[in-house]
Amino acid sequence: MRLWIVSATLLLLGVLGACDALPEEVSIEAPLASVTFVHDTQESLEALEVPLFSRLSLPNVSKPGYTFDGWFLTPEGGDRFRTTDLVVTHTALHAQFSPREVMPNVTTEEQRIIDMIAGVRDSVVAISNARENLPGSSGSGVIYQLKDGFYYVVTNDHVTRDYETLAITYERNGLQFEIEYDAIEYLGGDPTTDLAVLRFESAVEFPIAQFADYYELVVGQSVYAIGSPLGGAPGSFLYLNSVTTGILSGLSRFFSESAGLGSFEGFVLQHDAAINPGNSGGALFTSQGEFIGINTFKIDTSNTGRNLEGLGFAVPSNTIVRVTRDIEEFGRVRRAFLGVASQVFASSCGQDVGVCIAEVIADSTAQALGLQADDVIIGFKTESMNDYTSTNNFERLREAILSARVGERVSVLYIRGGITYESAYAPVSPHPDDRE
Repeated sequence: MRLWIVSATLLLLGVLGACDALPEEVSIEAPLASVTFVHDTQESLEALEVPLFSRLSLPNVSKPGYTFDGWFLTPEGGDRFRTTDLVVTHTALHAQFSPREVMPNVTTEEQRIIDMIAGVRDSVVAISNARENLPGSSGSGVIYQLKDGFYYVVTNDHVTRDYETLAITYERNGLQFEIEYDAIEYLGGDPTTDLAVLRFESAVEFPIAQFADYYELVVGQSVYAIGSPLGGAPGSFLYLNSVTTGILSGLSRFFSESAGLGSFEGFVLQHDAAINPGNSGGALFTSQGEFIGINTFKIDTSNTGRNLEGLGFAVPSNTIVRVTRDIEEFGRVRRAFLGVASQVFASSCGQDVGVCIAEVIADSTAQALGLQADDVIIGFKTESMNDYTSTNNFERLREAILSARVGERVSVLYIRGGITYESAYAPVSPHPDDRE
C-alpha cells in the first residue's frame, strides 16, 4: 500500500513538470456586426459595432403622446428584438409607438362638476304661491335674463296658477332670503306649454342660466336637475335647490291633455334625474352648465298601479325661448299655425324622413302654400332665413312652425310624386285657439 502511494506521487510530479512545455495561447478576434436604430423622435442614437452572437442592452426612446412599444426588425413591426436576442448579422432596429390612452382624471372631472353646479345653482329659486280660499302651493323657477334692472324667471304655469300673492326664496351662505310680492311682477302664463314668466328687482346679484339649443342634445348625455323637492313656505324650504343627476333618456316624447295633464300639449325631454313635487319649474342642466329644460312632471305609477322610477320630463329649451319671448312682448303666447294634420310618430306615406300630410286645413297657411294631402314636408323656413330647416319628423316641423312669428312669411320644401318642390311664401296665421 505504501509503494502505491509513492508511485502516484512520482507520477503527479511528472505531469506537473510537463505543463511547462505547452505552447502560448493564440488570441482570435471575433467578427463584428453593425446595429443601427431607426426612429422618428428628437433623440440621437449612434450606430453600434458589436461582436456577432452577442446581446444588446437596448435603449429606450420617447415620443410625446405615445407609448414606446420596443424595437422591431421591420418598419411595420412584426418580430420584436429583445435584449435576450443574439445579433447574428448587420441589423437595423425600428422603434414602434402606440398612441397613449389618456385616462380620465376622476378627481379633476368631479371638481369640474362641483364648480359647474356652484356656478348655476343660484340661478334657480323657490316660488311660493299663496291663495286665500285654496291650498297654497310651491315650486321652483329659473332666472334666465337680466334686462333693464329686472331679473326674469321662468317657471311652470301650474306653480303660479290662481295666485293671490307670490314670494321668491333664494339662498346665500346656507341662509334663506325672501323676495316679497311687492317686488315681483307676474307677466303671464301659458297652460299649453305649462310655462309662466315672473320678474323681480333686487340689489342682490344672481347668475343667469344660459340656454342650450335643444337640437344639439343627444340621448345618453349627463343631466343635472336643480329644484326644491317637497316645496316649503317662504324662507323655510327644507330641501332648497337640491341637485340630482341622471341621463337624457329620450328627446321626443309627446304628451297631450289626453294623458291627464290638463291643457298641456307638446314634446318634452325624458330623463332619469330624481324629481319630486316642488321640483316643478326647476332647471335641467347639462354637464357643461347649459340650461336645457324646465322640469314639469314625472310618471310614478303605471296604468295597472305599479310603482315606476326614473320617468321625469322637462319642457325643452327651444320651447322656453319662444314662449318667454311672446309672454314678455304680448303677455301671452301667440302660436304660429301652418294648417296641416299628420301622424305624430308614424310614416303614413312610406317615407324615411319628413312629415306626410294627412289633411290640409281650409283657409290656412298650408292651403295658401299649395300643399296637398300625401305631400311630404322635408323643410321649413321663414323669409329671413337663408336656408330651410330640415323637418325630418313631426316634432322638428312643429318646433320650426312655432318658432316663426305670427304674420311672418314662410315657405316649405316638400316632396310630391317623388319630385321635390319649393313653395312660394305666405304669411303664417295664428293658432285657432289663440285668435281673438
